[in-house]
Amino acid sequence: MNGILAIYRKEMIQYFRSPIAYFVVSVFLLGTGYFFLYNVFSTGIGTMNETFRNMGLLLITLIPLVTMRLFSGEYTGRTMELLTTLPLKTWEIVLGKYLGALTILLVMTMATGINLIPLYLFGNPETKTILSGYIGFILMGMACLAIGQFFSSLTQNQIVAALITIPVLLAFWFVGHLQAYQNSPGLRELFGYLSFSLHFSDFIRGLLRSEAVAFYLAVVAVALTLNTSYLQWRR
Repeated sequence: MNGILAIYRKEMIQYFRSPIAYFVVSVFLLGTGYFFLYNVFSTGIGTMNETFRNMGLLLITLIPLVTMRLFSGEYTGRTMELLTTLPLKTWEIVLGKYLGALTILLVMTMATGINLIPLYLFGNPETKTILSGYIGFILMGMACLAIGQFFSSLTQNQIVAALITIPVLLAFWFVGHLQAYQNSPGLRELFGYLSFSLHFSDFIRGLLRSEAVAFYLAVVAVALTLNTSYLQWRR
């Protein structure tokens, strides 16, 4: 546990010593605020449904900026060798870095709570639906972070890590659209199951489905396991 905390503290210091965290959080909040105002005033309906959908897509485009430096930065800074020689297990390094990135995600999520103030002052939103949407948002963000961190471990170039992560995350987001072009029920079910957006839509509607929760957590587990296995192999 001490090893995980040491890596976690190191990551948080690096995030807030660089402009990346401030840039990502600022862009996300500006984008979320714009979508919230546009959706509420254009529809006249005091809900977060459309805003959550926009938040999900915006998150997918910004997550690679959070994860691209996690391991690529260690390679280019020639500090990866130091990390691997410390008395730390590989999974402790992976988990410590992941928790650091997850903290940034939670900060971004909590900061969007400012949008709820006018919603509750001038509307009558469904609290359970909003909570469900936020749970789905965090779960999807956790899956995106794990995928981005894995790709960051595969290359020494941070830009390459981001450029690989973005299309992969977009593919997970849009893969559900391929259902309409499939004649096979099995393929339609597979594409639907792999779709980040379709699972997220359930949460937005207030449906806390165990299948969707298990899917996102499974993606996290698989990506972090692959991350750990690859780094162990490099060692």
